Amino acid sequence: MSNNPSFMGSLARIVAPEFPLILSLIFGGCCSQLVTFAQFLFVALEGLRNQVEWGSYGPRLKPTKVPLSRWVVLVTLFFVVSVLNNLALGYRISMPLHIIFRSGGLFANMVLGAIILGKRYPTGQVVGVGLVTMGVVWATLDNANMPVKGDQADTGEFLMGITILVIAMILSACMGLLQEVTYKKYGKQWREGLFYTHFLALPFFALFYTDLMESAAVYSASPAAPLPVVFEQVPVLGHVLSTLLPGPIRSLLDTIIVPKLWAFLVLNMLTQYVCIAGVNRMTAAASSLTLNLILNLRKFTSLLVSILYFNNDFGVGAQIGTGLVILGTIVYTHAGILSSNKKREPATSTKRTVQSVTTNEDKRSS
Repeated sequence: MSNNPSFMGSLARIVAPEFPLILSLIFGGCCSQLVTFAQFLFVALEGLRNQVEWGSYGPRLKPTKVPLSRWVVLVTLFFVVSVLNNLALGYRISMPLHIIFRSGGLFANMVLGAIILGKRYPTGQVVGVGLVTMGVVWATLDNANMPVKGDQADTGEFLMGITILVIAMILSACMGLLQEVTYKKYGKQWREGLFYTHFLALPFFALFYTDLMESAAVYSASPAAPLPVVFEQVPVLGHVLSTLLPGPIRSLLDTIIVPKLWAFLVLNMLTQYVCIAGVNRMTAAASSLTLNLILNLRKFTSLLVSILYFNNDFGVGAQIGTGLVILGTIVYTHAGILSSNKKREPATSTKRTVQSVTTNEDKRSS
């Protein structure tokens, strides 16, 4: 594996040519950043309980195990990727196409891993990645309702959205590789990473102050409703709560009336926290490529759930895609197991040789 300065230099050479375009896309985008800000703020506040200690003059942040400069680089990449993915939805990019491009991160991660870190992947893993990617794309296209016609302005917006997604995909792959290198060098500091990648990003949102205020006004002006009514509009959640909640608690919730968009934002923050915490924990335990594969499986599962829950047609394309994803996952996992066993064999052989030599020496001395 390459050393840290080499990795950072390679990363800089990839990111630097795109940086002016990245900035123009961020500052020129029309998409609200309120959802992203709320997610980052909630994760940062929750993480304080693990990162604060009492010093001589009151509470203070614990010393970091990973150099703060490394977290600054990671948080910049993380923030830019998050914002770009949200911005893409404002440029006539459909959710199915969004899923397809983010699924391409598997190949981006593999290619950049080979270029920057000099990695060599078993043939089975390459085939597995290809099958999973093809499966997600096939199933997504089968379930997509793409517009057939569009004027020139729409085409321009669409191409801008595609450009945003490509840049986000490359930067996300770079970020994943840098996280893998960081955890291998400094240990599995996933809680520290979860906190600092969100906490250090909060000042960036000052750049979007006007947009945040406008979005907050829109949210506050949304129709108000009692919490149970809001919950009923969320798939599965409404049915579960209506079944499990005792009558007195439900009556109490009926008295709490909030704008619907704020309630939905809170639910989004909670579910995003569960998701991002799991991703960070997995990042510390698996390679960047394996993490990307798991995230692709998560996207694919979301697609299947949406098909089944909303009674969409589970067509031949979706069925073929499902088969490819399952087959690709099996091939990738099998190749990973074989690769791990091959790595263990030399170590086991060396250990046995040492034990044999020691035993022979003991016999001679006796």
